[in-house]
Amino acid sequence: MNLFVNIPPFLTLCCFLGLAVLTVIRGHRTKINILFFITCILGSFLYIDILFVFNVKSTGLALTISRIDHFFIIYSFPVYIHFFHSYLNVYGKIWLIRLAYAFAFILMWFIPTPLYIESMQKHSFGFFARGGVLYPLFGVVFLCVTIIILTLIFQAIRNEKSNIQKNRLKYVFAGFGVMGVMNGLNVLPILGYSVYPPGCFSPL
Repeated sequence: MNLFVNIPPFLTLCCFLGLAVLTVIRGHRTKINILFFITCILGSFLYIDILFVFNVKSTGLALTISRIDHFFIIYSFPVYIHFFHSYLNVYGKIWLIRLAYAFAFILMWFIPTPLYIESMQKHSFGFFARGGVLYPLFGVVFLCVTIIILTLIFQAIRNEKSNIQKNRLKYVFAGFGVMGVMNGLNVLPILGYSVYPPGCFSPL
């Protein structure tokens, strides 16, 4: 086990789990808090997956772990959209949330097949998934979701009158934007390049 390889995803995992625990302990059972808790749990699944596949010795086991994990991760798209629509009080776009959930449900059935995750490739840092022919669709949707959410946050910043809330939204915009870029760069090892997954350094 390479300690330095495992530190970034482990720290990010701790952040997600910590936020999930705080939401349960200190948050009320509102729609926003429930969606945020689910977001943290899905993020935790991703980094648990990364930690496992970095350290297992069997290609078959690494592939099974990633495919099981992606059954859940695929729903991060609609949950992100649902959460930010609720958090930012965006109304009139329930069709977009429903479409995102429907897309995730349909794509979920391809996850156990080579069409989604073709194989696991061995790198110096450990195993990492190599995408199948449908995986680029996952990447395109991730990009679209990131753009949609950043646009919603930007519009909320422009319309917000309170300087305190406006600054909070700016932090959210910066944090989610950096996370989106870092996770998006994970396409490099997925395409077969032996590059340590940048998403492991994601602030969240």
